[in-house]
Amino acid sequence: MPNAAARESAYNPADDYLTILMERQMAGHFVRWAGNPGQRLVDMTMTQDVIDSVRHVADKRRERFLAARIILKQLMQRVYGLHHLPPIVNCHNGRPAFVDPDLPDFNIAYAGNTVGVLLAEERSQVGLEIDIVRAHSRQTQEQMMQGLSSGEITWINAQQDVPEAVTQIWTLRRSVMKLQGGDETGLTSLQLLPGAGRLRSTLHTDLQILCDAEPTLVWSCALSPQVRHLHLWEITGDGQWSELRDITLDKPDAGTQMIRLTTLNGRALALS
Repeated sequence: MPNAAARESAYNPADDYLTILMERQMAGHFVRWAGNPGQRLVDMTMTQDVIDSVRHVADKRRERFLAARIILKQLMQRVYGLHHLPPIVNCHNGRPAFVDPDLPDFNIAYAGNTVGVLLAEERSQVGLEIDIVRAHSRQTQEQMMQGLSSGEITWINAQQDVPEAVTQIWTLRRSVMKLQGGDETGLTSLQLLPGAGRLRSTLHTDLQILCDAEPTLVWSCALSPQVRHLHLWEITGDGQWSELRDITLDKPDAGTQMIRLTTLNGRALALS
C-alpha cells in the first residue's frame, strides 16, 4: 500500500480540474484589476521563481506581469481549489499556457493600469482584449478603420458614440487574434456583422465573442460556443475580490452596450 509521501507525489492538480469540470455547466471567468500608478497587487504565496523571472524587466512591465500571475493564481484557487500556480510556459507564438495540457486555457490583457485575465473551464482556447474608452487620437481611429469591412464601417457610423464603436470593433477583432495565438492573420480572416449578431471566419468553425463598452473600459472575450456563462470579477485596490455580474451568454444584458457575435450558421465561411 503506498505511503503518504507516494500519494502526495502522485497528486496531479489537473485531476481536481477534470472532476470539477464534469460537475458544472461550462463557464468562463473574467477578472480585472485597475491599480493606481505605483500601486501593487500583492500575494505573499507567489513563488520566488515567478518573481525572479522578471527581475530585470522594466518596473511597469514587471508589476503588470506579476499582477496577472497573482490574479491567475487566485482565480485557479477560487474556481478549482488549487493553492499554487501551476507551471506556465510561453508557446512558440509567445502565448502563455499551463504546461499541463489538461489544465484550462487562459489569456491576459493590459490597458493603461488595468490588468485582465480570462479563464476557460473546458479544453478550448480563449482570447481576451481590453482597451480604454477614447484613449486613441482621431488619426489613430482613422487608421484603425482602414481594412474594416463595409458592414463594420456602416455599423460604426450608425452608433451615437463613433470613437467608442471603433474601439469595440477593434477589441472584438483582437480578442479573436489572441485566441489563436497573436497571429495577425486573425485580423484579415475575420469579418464582423454586429448588426446581425454574427461573424464570419476562415479559421474557426465554432466561436462566440462577447464585448461590452463600460464608461471607461471596453473588453472583449472570445470563447467556445459551449461556454454558457461568463462570471465577471473585479479586484479592488486593496486586493479584495468583488463579483460584478454573471452573464448568460445567449441572453446578454439588456440596456448595456454589450455585443454578442456567433459564427454564422455554425461554420467557417469564405470572406467576400
